[in-house]
Amino acid sequence: MSTFETLGNVTRSSISIEEYEFREFLKDDVLVVGFLIFFCLIGSIGNGHALVVYYFGYKPSNHRTFVLWLAAVDFVACVVSIPFEIVDIRHGYTFGSSAACKTFRFINHIVNIGSGCLFGVIAIERFRKACRPFERQFSQKEAATSCMVTVGVSAFLSLPCFYIYEAAIKETDIPGLLGMDCTVGKDKGRKTFFRFFSGFLLLLSTVVFIICTVMYALIGKAMYKQISFRRSAQLAKSSRAFPSVNSIDSSLKNSSQLAAKNGEKQSIQREESSVCLENNRKVHFVNSNDSSASKIQIRGAAKLDRTKRITLMFLVATAVSYIGIVPNIIILMIKALNAPAYRRIDSQLGLFTPVLLRWYFLSNVTNPVVYCFVDDRFRQECKRLYGNVTNLWKNKGQTRV
Repeated sequence: MSTFETLGNVTRSSISIEEYEFREFLKDDVLVVGFLIFFCLIGSIGNGHALVVYYFGYKPSNHRTFVLWLAAVDFVACVVSIPFEIVDIRHGYTFGSSAACKTFRFINHIVNIGSGCLFGVIAIERFRKACRPFERQFSQKEAATSCMVTVGVSAFLSLPCFYIYEAAIKETDIPGLLGMDCTVGKDKGRKTFFRFFSGFLLLLSTVVFIICTVMYALIGKAMYKQISFRRSAQLAKSSRAFPSVNSIDSSLKNSSQLAAKNGEKQSIQREESSVCLENNRKVHFVNSNDSSASKIQIRGAAKLDRTKRITLMFLVATAVSYIGIVPNIIILMIKALNAPAYRRIDSQLGLFTPVLLRWYFLSNVTNPVVYCFVDDRFRQECKRLYGNVTNLWKNKGQTRV
């Protein structure tokens, strides 16, 4: 409980804004800060691994280019944006720098808009590769350029942050005690612009999600056809291979019986020898063809399996990205359009409201986890990386000795 002093007509609290801030932090924000610290550690380590492993362990390709750009954007989110959110929450009543507020909100929007839009570009590239294989594909240079342009457009779309956000006065529940917070400006113009801006971001994320959903649905359909075709072709080859050998054995028996009836024993022996030799040659020819075909099928199946894994990896990452950003945008829209409804939701969710407001960091953190679970080569390259580091450390230790 706070105490008050009365000086004439002025009522003033004896508690300082810093003390009030810390009290509110312990009451409402410990959970979200713990959540963000966990995200910061996991995301920084994971995206750092993705950058190192994909840059040094993979050959240049569109897949490598996209993952490197995503990992770079996510890494910035984890080492810059999340720590800023932690500072902003901890200093929810003493954040007095409008310049820092505007700058970090700007960076925050770039990494989140950029990450979502990159998934849209990736979905289009995967669609063209799976469903339009004979048409012109993205070159590696074009893939890198598309990523660069996407991040540039995201920066342009984030420019309204410099107008919307500022270090504004924040009231407390103690009369006469005021603080400062990095939030939407208090004037009507900024609040109105913020509503339109939030609606635009919700529309943009929905459009990107729909594009990704349609693209991956068509990709899944095309892959299903490819798998069905390969299975039917494999069965057809197997059914053709075995009857051909049986027919050779049948012709050998018929020839032997016919020769026996005519009493041509010597010719039978010669014929049997030549037929057996021819039989062996044909069987060897069939086996050689089957072996070559099997190798081609194995290579084709491995390539198709690799393509499926990469596509599944990007599909899961895209779904997680949308799951992360939607709660934030919806809650902010409710807060901007209907303050009483937001207060009711806030009272019902309690400590989970600030967590959901920062849930958009989920994609930035979990993308490396998705790579690890879906891409077996990524796991192998990580093991190789640690093996090389361990060997280097051992050799360095032996050299010192």
